[in-house]
Amino acid sequence: MPKKVQQVAQVTALLVAQDAFQDNRGRTHVIGIFDTIGATKFPFNASFMVFCAIKGEGTHTALLKIEDSLGDTIAESEPMIAEVTHQKGHQIFFGFGLTLKAPGLYRINAFLDGIKEIEHPLYVREEHAPKQEHSDQEEKT
Repeated sequence: MPKKVQQVAQVTALLVAQDAFQDNRGRTHVIGIFDTIGATKFPFNASFMVFCAIKGEGTHTALLKIEDSLGDTIAESEPMIAEVTHQKGHQIFFGFGLTLKAPGLYRINAFLDGIKEIEHPLYVREEHAPKQEHSDQEEKT
C-alpha cells in the first residue's frame, strides 16, 4: 500500500493591526500594526484585525485564539480551511472585538491543524488620563 504523502504548511506571518484587507486587485493591505494597547480604565473594549499568512502545500485547518495573561482563552475564531500550493499561499483576515478586563500580557496564537504555529504578544497597559491644565486667563475669571 503506497504511503500517503504528508502535505506541509506553516504560518509565515501573524500581525495585529487597525485594519487589514485585500483589495480588488489582489493586493494585501495591513494598516496600523501594533503590539501595545493603552487604556485609561478597565474593562476596556478593543477591536482590531489579525492578518495571518500561510505557505506550503495542501488543505489545512487554521484557528486564531486570544489568551489572557493566565493562559485562559478569551476569544477564538471559527476553524478556517486554508488551501495552499507552492505557487499560492493563503491569507486570513479576521476581526476581533473583545472586552479586556485588566492590563497584562495577552497572546494571539495561530494554530494550523491543531498545532500552535506562532504567537504574537499584545501588551495591554493602564495609562493615566492627562491632567488638564488651566490657563491664567481661566483662573482669573
